[in-house]
Order: sequence, then C-alpha cells, then structure tokens
Amino acid sequence: MNYMNNNNLPQKFLNTLKYNKLTIVCAESRTAGLLSSTIASLPGASSILMGSIVTYSSELKCSILKIDPRVIDKHSAESTETTVEMVYGLIKLYPSSDLYVAVTGIASPGTPEYPIKGEVGDVFIAIYYKKAKPELRLCKFKMNLGNLDRNIIREEAVQTILEKVLEVINSNNLKES
Repeated sequence: MNYMNNNNLPQKFLNTLKYNKLTIVCAESRTAGLLSSTIASLPGASSILMGSIVTYSSELKCSILKIDPRVIDKHSAESTETTVEMVYGLIKLYPSSDLYVAVTGIASPGTPEYPIKGEVGDVFIAIYYKKAKPELRLCKFKMNLGNLDRNIIREEAVQTILEKVLEVINSNNLKES
C-alpha cells in the first residue's frame, strides 16, 4: 500500500507523538529525506520533528554520524549494522529527542565502482526509543520490498517506518491518538 493513499497514517503518527509529548529525529539514506518530508508536510509537525539528516554516502555516514568505517567495510553501507550505528550517531547529535529512526537500503544493482551486498529492495530500519525499558529501546527491522521502482520503495519504507514507530510506542504502553 502506498503511504500517499493512506492519508490517515501520517496524521495518526503525528497525533500519537504529540499526544505522548514525544519528539523524533531521523537519519535517512534509502528514503533520502522522504520520511522527514512526510512528517513535516503536516500542520503541527514542528512540535514533534526535531530534525533529519540525509546521509546517502558512506563518507557522510562516517563524518556526520561518526560511524566507524570498519562497520561499513565489513557489512556495507546498506546493512542492519550500519543502520544501528546511524541511530547511535543520532543520539549523540540530538541527545534531547525521544525517538531516533535510521534507514538504509538498496535502491539499484551494484556497479564495479560500488558493489552491493544484498538485493535490490532490501530496507534496513533501526528505531531507538529512549523512554522504553532498556532491553526494548533498540528495534531493528529488515525487509525486502522487491525489485520495484526506487520511489515506490522509498514510499513503502516510509509507511513501514511510521507503522513500526507506532508499534514501538504502543508496545511501551503509551497511547495511540
């Protein structure tokens, strides 16, 4: 389902975070800013969205989010391990937020200059929720959306992230609005 055809999901997301007085910050690679743009498109977004960083290149992942280049060398820039490191980098940059989301993934087949480890359509999501019990703070998800158009994968990833954040909030006994 295309998130743009599910207009209630972004609004439900915004309402839930506002109701629970939560803030969010994002590090986006695969979605290239679409997640934060989706949130920011709603009136009242400034009460929940602290900011977002698009770190499409490995260089920016390392320089801005302070990811150890060895993690990328070992696992690739599009991996669960890198996505988790991105979320921890966000925590250091924005320590006052409540929710941190990072997303990476594979948009197209590799090239000789940029070989990939994985399949087109792989999406990796990490969500860190500071107010959760320590053992529940970090949630990791991997999915494959198939060899679809790049923008469809971006849209589907955004929808999934919004849903997963709501699940994380709900599983920690907060209220969905």
